[in-house]
Amino acid sequence: MIEILILFIMNIIYDHQIFIDQPYGGPSRYFIKLIKEISKTEKLKISSFFHINNYLQELDDEIKSGFNLNKIYINKAPYRIREYLTKGLINKINHYHLNNLIKKFKPQLIHRTNFDDYQTNLPVVLTVYDLIHEKYPKYYGKDSNFRPKKKAIERADEIICISKNTLNDLSNYYDLKNKKTSVIYLGCELSQKQSANQETRNFKDDYLLYVGKRSNYKNFTNFIKAYSISKNLKNNFKIVCFGGGTFTNQERKTFNLLNIDLKNIVYLSGDDDLLANLYQNATALIYPSKYEGFGLPILEAMSFSCPVICSNVSSIPEVAGNAVEYFNPEIIEDIEKKISGTVFSENKIKNLKTLGNERIKLFSWSKCAKQTLNVYKTFIKY
Repeated sequence: MIEILILFIMNIIYDHQIFIDQPYGGPSRYFIKLIKEISKTEKLKISSFFHINNYLQELDDEIKSGFNLNKIYINKAPYRIREYLTKGLINKINHYHLNNLIKKFKPQLIHRTNFDDYQTNLPVVLTVYDLIHEKYPKYYGKDSNFRPKKKAIERADEIICISKNTLNDLSNYYDLKNKKTSVIYLGCELSQKQSANQETRNFKDDYLLYVGKRSNYKNFTNFIKAYSISKNLKNNFKIVCFGGGTFTNQERKTFNLLNIDLKNIVYLSGDDDLLANLYQNATALIYPSKYEGFGLPILEAMSFSCPVICSNVSSIPEVAGNAVEYFNPEIIEDIEKKISGTVFSENKIKNLKTLGNERIKLFSWSKCAKQTLNVYKTFIKY
């Protein structure tokens, strides 16, 4: 008896939403890494007729097409004008392109990249990263009943959460009855190349690294307050902030009020090569956030043997395990104590590097892609 193995190759489409929202960032990087892995065996398309995302250039033209609006400096336009264009005319054009691509490509499912709702007859997979808007609605000018993901969740046939903590939070704010859910951890991979950025090559001081946005729940203010109360930290380390926008006037006023020399706090922005270089040369990553859906910079730092000193809340212990030094993000004295107790101890630094190198082995994009593809395959009709 001869058995014939039939390999079914799926057609999968990803919408434009996150790619018109982010030039860089965790969610768009997640999709790029996922797509790179899954495209090794399946046929994929990204509907990105107009976008602002710089990661898309990493993909083959067979997968993506479209025009990066940053080439015409839309990223320089005032926020309200950008919002008006992307939520209005540009959004309509992208949806028109998506519908045409669906007709031509005939995908088995669509993986939505964000939470704006629209009709489709395709099975829908939706990834939820965190519940920031629901937990902290006042930061967005909303009341406690704000549920921005409601329609997208109702439309989804399967919901992927990037941590158990995110799934627990999601179930607290939304009705998930009769909804299929999965927890699939992110992977971690940054370029190992040394950055050619002149600022980094000439940066010889010891520094503590902070990555990402700094406002509200990110808790940057408590970090710099902790830094300000320690003469040893101020005398021996600078702070380097990567991404999140240049320092605001209010932040500069805060630095002055805390008697922090402005020369001690440096802002840098750039690509993954620059970020990789910063991880490689930092004394430690400081991650004081009060809430995270995952906390990818923690793993990124570990992958470059950069010790991590971070909050002990939300999904962070789930991701970091015993490979970091924890502090209470609400207590400034505890933040200072844990930072100082680590960065001035060669043994602790060495131990955290060793633990981090082991912890990072649990997370890979190939594993994330394999588990996600298994979700997709549940929609195959033989």
